[in-house]
Amino acid sequence: MKTTKEISRFLAKTDAGKKYIIVQYQEYNEITTYTESHFDEIPGRKYFKTSDGSDVESIDAKKYKIVPTGEIVHKT
Repeated sequence: MKTTKEISRFLAKTDAGKKYIIVQYQEYNEITTYTESHFDEIPGRKYFKTSDGSDVESIDAKKYKIVPTGEIVHKT
């Protein structure tokens, strides 16, 4: 089974001052161990979205692209 968790969020702005909340998510795969009756979580891919659900690409540690609009934003 796969689950997704929010791991961080931050404010980012365009050069024109438009603000976005960027949310980072991480997927986890749950596995059951056969020797014990509990689940382990294996971290999977991380990805970004705006708070309203638009896809975001990371350019570097402080620069991101809002995919649908092509806007470049900078982490504040």
